[in-house]
Amino acid sequence: MNISPRLRAHWRTLAGAAVGAAIGAAYAHFIGCRTGTCPLTGNVWTAAGFFGFTGAIVGLPGPRKPEREPEQRAS
Repeated sequence: MNISPRLRAHWRTLAGAAVGAAIGAAYAHFIGCRTGTCPLTGNVWTAAGFFGFTGAIVGLPGPRKPEREPEQRAS
């Protein structure tokens, strides 16, 4: 199965967004604000979106380190 290079490069971002959205929805459903007046946890979709966005940011790839050339020994 061929995976596109773009998907291969950002799999951590997608996984972070999915996990964050699931955690946010579960939190809003089981623990969140019962009156519905809380702006973040009053709605399951809002919490899933916010936590998904946060998870995507956490999953972003960091800057690449430059490759070092192997050091040669002086004989």
